[in-house]
Amino acid sequence: MAKAIDSFMAMDFEKSQYFIQHYKDIINSNTECLKAEMLVGKNCLKNSTDGIKKIVNQEVFPNLYKLMQVALTIPVSSATCERSFSFMRRLKNWMRTSMVQQRFTNLSVINIERDLANKIVPEEILNTFAKIDRRLCLTL
Repeated sequence: MAKAIDSFMAMDFEKSQYFIQHYKDIINSNTECLKAEMLVGKNCLKNSTDGIKKIVNQEVFPNLYKLMQVALTIPVSSATCERSFSFMRRLKNWMRTSMVQQRFTNLSVINIERDLANKIVPEEILNTFAKIDRRLCLTL
């Protein structure tokens, strides 16, 4: 399916048949109209520096627009979920006995939002904590 979606995004009608046939009935798309729209869209993309978003609009390319929405949504939704569940399963097996639910939740969020987590600079966090007064409240 992923290769068919990549072919569809490249406007290759023949190689994207699996994707087109899979969603044809759901979006009520005419295959011949879609083939013509893909051909025109591919030619427009070659001749234009504008992005695909500006060229493929709902009024001009209705069938292509519907399938483009599906193609842009599927990889994100399915891959992200698969990675998240796979990570949670590995994490739970690895730390099953020593982890409370709150820690498991926090580690899962860090993994799911790894793009943001990768941007964190540990030295900045260490410097921030180093500047804070360390007054321990000891009561007798």
